[in-house]
Amino acid sequence: MPEGKSHKASPAAAPLSGGDRSGALPDEILHRVLSFLPAQQAVRTCVLARHWLHLWKHATGLRVVGADGKEPALFEEIREFVDSLIILRGSSPIERFEVKVAGAAIDVRNLRLWVRHGMMCNVQVLRLKVHGGYASQMLPFKNPSLASSHLTKLELRGLVFNNDFLDFSRCPAIQHLILKDCSFRNAERISSQSLKHLTIKRSEFNLSSRIPIHAPNLASLELQVEGGRTPMLERMPLLVSADVLISGSCDYCLRSDNGDCGDESCKGCIPNDTLSVLLHGISEAETLSLGSGTITGFKVNVKMSGRFNPKKLPSTMPPHLKIVQVRCGKVDKRVLEVLEYLSKFNISMVSLGNTLTLSIFLSSGLRCCGN
Repeated sequence: MPEGKSHKASPAAAPLSGGDRSGALPDEILHRVLSFLPAQQAVRTCVLARHWLHLWKHATGLRVVGADGKEPALFEEIREFVDSLIILRGSSPIERFEVKVAGAAIDVRNLRLWVRHGMMCNVQVLRLKVHGGYASQMLPFKNPSLASSHLTKLELRGLVFNNDFLDFSRCPAIQHLILKDCSFRNAERISSQSLKHLTIKRSEFNLSSRIPIHAPNLASLELQVEGGRTPMLERMPLLVSADVLISGSCDYCLRSDNGDCGDESCKGCIPNDTLSVLLHGISEAETLSLGSGTITGFKVNVKMSGRFNPKKLPSTMPPHLKIVQVRCGKVDKRVLEVLEYLSKFNISMVSLGNTLTLSIFLSSGLRCCGN
């Protein structure tokens, strides 16, 4: 600093005056903030100031709620709002699109329109849930298969799938698929090369044929079948964990009183002993849970035909399988036969959980423990 000149401090920045202080934030941040609001509230921000007039159109997420702010929303209350919303906002990209609806007069044409809008806006996470219905009230979703290079997660509830809707060959980025309370009775197959996580819960399948599930890169599977024929799993070499529950399923051929009919042309039956329904897909899993539901609340008389036959079981077991857990109400003859079969392989321990009684004497030296 030259001599003789005094140093003066720089003036402090003037504080923001009253008014729209949030308007000083970059629009990108405001778009992100708006994405956390329900869509109705995000639209109302257009009255805050001139700068906010069109910001809501570029929110990175859309979540539609009911008039009272709760979910699911009554379809009759939000139909016109959502139809107008997707027209006014145009094709601005969105990361998340969530709609949960309920009601007695849901028009599936509107739902298809909303899904198409999400695809057009390069949505990454799409959730469409239809609440409150028995199978007869599920909505038939007859859209052709989805097509998007941006979709990574899809969650659907309360829909009836037809034809090839669940063929995701045109969604190369999808990794998460969650389907709940749906009907697959008219679906042809579930197919995806990129899928890593698949959840199917409380769902019904075709009564006369098995739907193949082709997902060779799947890492985790959660499958719950409540009716129809259990889907056929194709090979899943990267599978880490699988949780399969066959609950209340009538998995038998309609042309047979017990099991498969034996006709090789039957789409629902296994043509020969070299194929399987589940084991072909889950045999690589490191963590595996298999279960079947029980009927409670009714007194029924059931006559069982057939018996456990070890000769029809595979002669080898997956080399990585060392511990088997068997859950049962009590240890009876059937459980003992299964344990006897397992004792022939290099399995270090069989754990019996939730048992009422435990009385096992095996000559093979298989170690058993109960809890």
